[in-house]
Amino acid sequence: MGIKISIIVAMAKNSKVIGQSGEVPWRLSADLKRFKELTLGHAVIVGRKTHESILKRLGKPLPNRKTIVLTRQQGRHAGGCLVAHSWKEALKLAEGEEEIFVIGGAEIYKLALPYTDTIHLTLVHADVAGDVFFQNFNALEWEWTDYEPRPKNEKNEYNFTWWRLKRKYRKGE
Repeated sequence: MGIKISIIVAMAKNSKVIGQSGEVPWRLSADLKRFKELTLGHAVIVGRKTHESILKRLGKPLPNRKTIVLTRQQGRHAGGCLVAHSWKEALKLAEGEEEIFVIGGAEIYKLALPYTDTIHLTLVHADVAGDVFFQNFNALEWEWTDYEPRPKNEKNEYNFTWWRLKRKYRKGE
């Protein structure tokens, strides 16, 4: 079968906003915890801009993950991370992994979506400003499972809902 490819993304429910000026436009502690639980010990594919925002926030790459930075910039180094210049090269670097998590940004999600088996989706129930958006996708190609609504509280700025989407079929199958 090959490597299982999963996207993990949080987006505003109505606008599909995923970012604003290189930052995530909400504070959802429970969603960060879920992100960590899902991705820990796995390979992650991340775009250069998203990788730089992680470095800015944490001061280092995500710990305990095999991080593959996908960039068009030749000669790019990403201390402690692997660097790929194409989707195919990123997959080659992830060989031997059971599952890869694609963690953003928008351009990388767009590259990965046709090959994705599962989407771990957080729908944020908020109208927020943004300059980066998740692309449109055909919801009928996916089985929407594992619905879990989560309330706003002192650690989570907005109400949000977790979904797991499993691909029903790929075009041509």
